[in-house]
Amino acid sequence: MDAAGLAAAKQSLEVLKSTPMWVLLGLCAILAFIWWSPQFSQQLPPSLLPALPLTLFVTATLAIFKLASIVITTWLSHRSVAEARDLARFENLYRPLITLFLTRHVVTSTGVGTPRLRHRLSNAWMELGAYRSRWMGLKRACRALFDRQVSMSAEVEFGGDFPLSQILDLVRDNSSHASFELIRLVNRADRSRYEEPDFSLLTDEELALFTHIDSEHRRLSSKFK
Repeated sequence: MDAAGLAAAKQSLEVLKSTPMWVLLGLCAILAFIWWSPQFSQQLPPSLLPALPLTLFVTATLAIFKLASIVITTWLSHRSVAEARDLARFENLYRPLITLFLTRHVVTSTGVGTPRLRHRLSNAWMELGAYRSRWMGLKRACRALFDRQVSMSAEVEFGGDFPLSQILDLVRDNSSHASFELIRLVNRADRSRYEEPDFSLLTDEELALFTHIDSEHRRLSSKFK
């Protein structure tokens, strides 16, 4: 192939590269239809028939690579946005939130109501005879047989009370960075205090909020360290 032919081929490739995706897909479909339909391929000049498979291959290859490029670019863009969002949450929310517990030490304790099998067998036997419906009694007995009745309690051992009011202020001031999960946990923790005025122990909702703050801070710290 002479220099003029190479220049023309290069120019054709550049045109195909800049062609929109939908045009490439349409061109691939048309070329494939012509190639696989003898009644249409016979209408082409004989000099163009040998170039038809190569043209289809080049067009399909460009379409595949262009599609892959679009997918990768979109994924990288979403990843960049997600990382920027996580960094903003880390710096504006979770780092200030976790510093509230620098001098407050949350201690949890776990109790097991039925640690031994004989205890659970006794509970299952009681459940079995507590209902008129045998099926209901059997279901409750099976549940009691595997229920160890694990309960957990938590308290701020020293350093002050649980900083719920400060957490509320931080979330309000940085609401644009707060996830739905964090807002939901803060709301539930705040509402739990209306039902449980005893401040000696943390409510289950406050413990869930602290666990979320700690786990998210650890995750984001490892990501942006």
